[in-house]
Amino acid sequence: MVKRRRERIFLVYSLIILSLYICSILTFGTLNVEFHDFRFTLFLFLISFLFEVLSIKTLQFTHGKVETSASLIANIAAVFLLNPLEASLLSALSGITYKLIRITKEKYPVSRYIFNFSQVALSSYFAGITYHTLADQSAVWNIFVVLVSSLVYFSFNNLFVLFAVYILSGEGIHETISKVVSGPVMSMGLLIPVIAVVYILYQYVGLLAIPVSLAAVLSIQIGNYYRYKYYEAKLEHLKLLAKSLEEKDKYTRGHSERVAELARAMAKKLGFSPKMVERIYNAAFLHDIGKIGIPDHILKKPTILSKEEMTVVKSHPVMGEEILAEVDIFRNRESKWVRHHHERWDGTGYPDGLKGEEIPLQSRIIAVADVYEALTSDRPYRKALTRDEAKEIMMKMKGTVLDPKLVDLLFEILDEREEKDL
Repeated sequence: MVKRRRERIFLVYSLIILSLYICSILTFGTLNVEFHDFRFTLFLFLISFLFEVLSIKTLQFTHGKVETSASLIANIAAVFLLNPLEASLLSALSGITYKLIRITKEKYPVSRYIFNFSQVALSSYFAGITYHTLADQSAVWNIFVVLVSSLVYFSFNNLFVLFAVYILSGEGIHETISKVVSGPVMSMGLLIPVIAVVYILYQYVGLLAIPVSLAAVLSIQIGNYYRYKYYEAKLEHLKLLAKSLEEKDKYTRGHSERVAELARAMAKKLGFSPKMVERIYNAAFLHDIGKIGIPDHILKKPTILSKEEMTVVKSHPVMGEEILAEVDIFRNRESKWVRHHHERWDGTGYPDGLKGEEIPLQSRIIAVADVYEALTSDRPYRKALTRDEAKEIMMKMKGTVLDPKLVDLLFEILDEREEKDL
C-alpha cells in the first residue's frame, strides 16, 4: 500500500517535471538559434546513444552500486553544438531509447520513463539556455561558459534525482542526500573537467573530439571496473575464510553475518553515508578473521580457558588487523576497526587499552553488535538468552565495557523492528 502511494506521488512528480519542460520551451523558445542539418543531429544522437550503451558500473560493493555514465559528456557537447531545444530532445531521447531497447530485460513503471526523459530534457534545456545566453566569440571565455552550463545541468539533474530517491525510498532526507552525494553527484562531478577538455579539443579537431573523449573515459572506466573487481574478489575471499572458520563450530555458525547486519543497522541509524555503512558492515563481517590463526583445541574448548590460552585468544584482533591490512583499501580503516573491537569503554580492554571515545566509533559499533549476538546465541556452556535477558546484562555493561549511547541505540532499533513485526 505504501509502495503504491509512493509510486503515485512519483508519477505526479515526473509529470510536473515534464510540464516544466514544456512550459520552458513555450517561454524561452530556442533563443532564435537556427536548427541544424538532420544528418548532423542524427550523428550526435548516435554518439550520445553510444555513450549510454557503453556506460560501465565502476563501483560495486556487496549491497550497493554506483554507475558512472559518460552520457553527461555527450549531453553537454550537444548543448554547445545545437540549440537548446535540439540539445534537450537529443539528450533525453538517446537515454530513453536505450532503456526502451532493454525493456525485455529491465521492465520499469511508465513513471520511470517519464522521469528519465523529462529530467534529462529539462536539465539539458536550461544548460543550453545558459550557454547560448553567455557565449560569445572568445574561445577562452566560452570554456568558462561550458563549465557553467555543465554545472547548471549537474545541479538540475542531481536535484531531480535527489527528490526522486527521496520519494521512492521512503528514507529520511539526510540519508537520501548521503546516498545521492556518494553516488550520482560524485560520479557525475568527476566528468565535469573532462567536458572542458572536450570543448578545447573540439576547437582543434572538430567532432572527432567527442569519440576521442568517449575512448578516454571508457579506458578509465574499464580500469576502475577491474580495480574494484580485484577488490571484490579479495573481499569475498576473506568472507569465505571467515565463514569456513565459523563452520568448524556449530555454536559460531553465522555469527559474523549476524553481527554485520546489526552493525549495518546501527550505522544507518547514526546517519553514516551508504559507503561508510558498507565499510562498517564488511569490518563487522570480518571482525573475527584473526581467529584463523588460533588452534582449534583452544577455540572449541568447552570449559574455561587458562591464562595462557586466553592470551592466545586475545591476539586475534591484532592478527585480524594484519590480515586486513594486506588489502590496500582496508588499511588504516577496516583493519584498525577490527583491531579495536575488543577495547572496553573503561579502558581495560585489549589490545591497546583504549578508553571511551579514543576507541574508533566503528569499533564500538562492532563491539555492541558482537556482544548482543553472542548473548542471544547458543554456546557450549549455556543456551541462547532472550532479548530481554541480553538487554539486562548489556545495561550493566554500559559505561564499563560498552559505549552507553550505542547500547541504547541497538535496543531502540530492536524495539522498532519488533513493532513492525506486530
